[in-house]
Amino acid sequence: MPNRKKIGLVLGGGGARGIAHIGVLKVLLRENIRFDLLCGCSMGALVGSCYATGMSIEKIEETVLNLRKRDFIKWLNISRPTSSLIKGEKVFEFIHSLIGDKEFTDTILPFSVMATDLENGREVILKNGPMATAVQASISVPGIFPPVSKDGKFLIDGGVVNPTPIDTAEKMGAEIIIGVDLMLKSDVKLKNPGIITTLLQSYEIIRNQAVLHKINNTNPNTKIILICPEIRSTLDSFKFSDIGKLIESGERAAVRVVSELKNIK
Repeated sequence: MPNRKKIGLVLGGGGARGIAHIGVLKVLLRENIRFDLLCGCSMGALVGSCYATGMSIEKIEETVLNLRKRDFIKWLNISRPTSSLIKGEKVFEFIHSLIGDKEFTDTILPFSVMATDLENGREVILKNGPMATAVQASISVPGIFPPVSKDGKFLIDGGVVNPTPIDTAEKMGAEIIIGVDLMLKSDVKLKNPGIITTLLQSYEIIRNQAVLHKINNTNPNTKIILICPEIRSTLDSFKFSDIGKLIESGERAAVRVVSELKNIK
């Protein structure tokens, strides 16, 4: 199509909730809704890296659905609580099993990954070098996984500063952005919140505000279409046992905006 505006797909962070990205991709591909570039944060970086390196959406879904409770337990190689609770080696092995030694130059479309510089709090857009290392950095939730050393920086979860990196897609040249967001939500009702709930909800508030800030500061000429799967509570971030429901949540959310996406001009 001549003079078609460049479309960017953004896959945001959100722990297990990010499995919903698989459902979104299924619908976009089934409906022949094309995108020209892709960027991801945290779980969105993991799902995005699989797609960007040429893995079919059917294979991505099959791989995730075949995961069992013992697989998640295997990844929990507990560390001495000095830098993190979990060493992260087993998780990196899983990432590497999916995308191998591929680099950003090996992708089927422009792809970037969001991380955070632990020393200065600035966002870091990763788009060069080994993808597995970049994805590991992007999912390194502070305190849970250790920081990843890369290019002289200590990198942590990109969701700390930019959970749904809409502005990154804009910097990559997108004029229309399809943003799959797992952060924005209405007020939650709490009853006698304990320490874990308080910590998790506080982290969610920070990331929610980060998403709003990025959206509000996007170029007004850039069209943004948000896809918001409904499974998005704080505790859903850790419910890796509900893989099928999470994928279905992404499918339903994408279906709701299909007509709008097909009318993109």
